[in-house]
Amino acid sequence: MAPERVLTAVHCVDHVDPSQLDVHINARVLSEEAGEVRPVRGISVLPGYEILPSPVDPTDVNLSSARNDLAVILLDRPIHDIAPLRIAGYRPSPGSAVSMFAHGSTGQAGQGEFRNDVLHRGDLTPLGAEACERQTPATVDRRSVTCAQDPAGVVTGCYQDSGSPVVSYSGGRPALVGLFSFGGETAGKACGELSPAYSADVTNLRRWAFARHPVLQPYPARAARVSGTPVVGATLHCVPPRWSRSRGGLPQTAAYQWVTVTYLGPFAFPAPVEGADTADLRVGADLADQQVACQITAANAGGTSMATSDPVSVSP
Repeated sequence: MAPERVLTAVHCVDHVDPSQLDVHINARVLSEEAGEVRPVRGISVLPGYEILPSPVDPTDVNLSSARNDLAVILLDRPIHDIAPLRIAGYRPSPGSAVSMFAHGSTGQAGQGEFRNDVLHRGDLTPLGAEACERQTPATVDRRSVTCAQDPAGVVTGCYQDSGSPVVSYSGGRPALVGLFSFGGETAGKACGELSPAYSADVTNLRRWAFARHPVLQPYPARAARVSGTPVVGATLHCVPPRWSRSRGGLPQTAAYQWVTVTYLGPFAFPAPVEGADTADLRVGADLADQQVACQITAANAGGTSMATSDPVSVSP
């Protein structure tokens, strides 16, 4: 690609706060090595990105597919000691060989174990467009999506593999041909059940990936915060972040949502407060003794980001 750019799937970075992300380069065992760590300078989403609801059940997001599922992450400074992976000039032909490298749940069908610590490799064979479409009821956008499957029926991919590179080899040289986008979940299959891996076709989107000045999604330069006294009966106000003009474009639209936050170990799980979608929140008795935060979803032509305030504890 380029020393200061990383490609990934849009749905991995959509509605997230880019200022809170780091990229770990060349980290093969995450629990033992961090690799070279770079903060994110900006994110740009391929125009036309869209989640495609399944014809089987449009309300079930797990059955959905995607088109144009490709994003560029700009690093805060380039990587000079690791050679960038070049992008192939054409889509691999059906029956050829490709490999997917992942820290996610790529594993062997039927084994029941999926790792997310060690970088591992799955060897696959690309399928033609009709074969890709036959194996899922989801919509497969032929222009932006390809698929590949293990002919031995062993290697599979699933949720946590999103954004993983699919690589071909020519004359011993690796080249990027795709980024994992969706898999057997679109056909109602569990992780480990045999299914093609559906990927964004990077070869068909390479011109956009190399754009000199990509349009960047909004980037919070300062955290959102909650003002006011967090007690039942009071009104809280959501103060939006200041948006960076050097790391992202200004929002064209912005929406508010108040959430309650619960914790499971180090992980925070927000849940929307029904009807609380303005900058102000009248604190009801139902929020007593809960952690409350506000979220601002900001969008422009470069994509959509989300800034979340630190939670405050509501007193009765």
